[in-house]
Amino acid sequence: MGFRKLRVGSWNIGSLIGKSIELVKSLKRRKINIACVQETRWAGSKARDVDGFKLWYSGDLRHRNGVGILVDVDLKECVIEVKRISDRMMFIKLVISRLFVNVVSAYAPHVGLDDEVKRLFWEDLNEVVRGIPSTEKIFIGGDFNGHIGTTSNGFDDVHGGLGFG
Repeated sequence: MGFRKLRVGSWNIGSLIGKSIELVKSLKRRKINIACVQETRWAGSKARDVDGFKLWYSGDLRHRNGVGILVDVDLKECVIEVKRISDRMMFIKLVISRLFVNVVSAYAPHVGLDDEVKRLFWEDLNEVVRGIPSTEKIFIGGDFNGHIGTTSNGFDDVHGGLGFG
């Protein structure tokens, strides 16, 4: 498979629990090849097929947090590594036309959680990113629970425009 336009997206799917097929239909409609999902609340560290997409996920047994990565039918055979760091972070590595592509799904702790939990999350993300050779590509999709202000000035190329204010 040649390296065509690769479309990677990220969704917080707390409101879509149990509706993975609906999510996949949306991904197909939008022609998204890879999707990072957060707040899945799926328990365990497993993989399964969902209507042609392959879903890898990592979740807490208490059904909180949770991250996952969905890969379309054309790319799922290109996945050579899946690494689950925690219920808040995982990544996959693909080989596409001799190019290594790493996709990270991350779900940052929110404001009310302990500073130690936040510190560990950012240390884990730093370790994952630093562990990827500079010759490889990296996509990070996530819910970083950040606050970016009231206007989109300067964020036009990286933010969809929702959530300001």
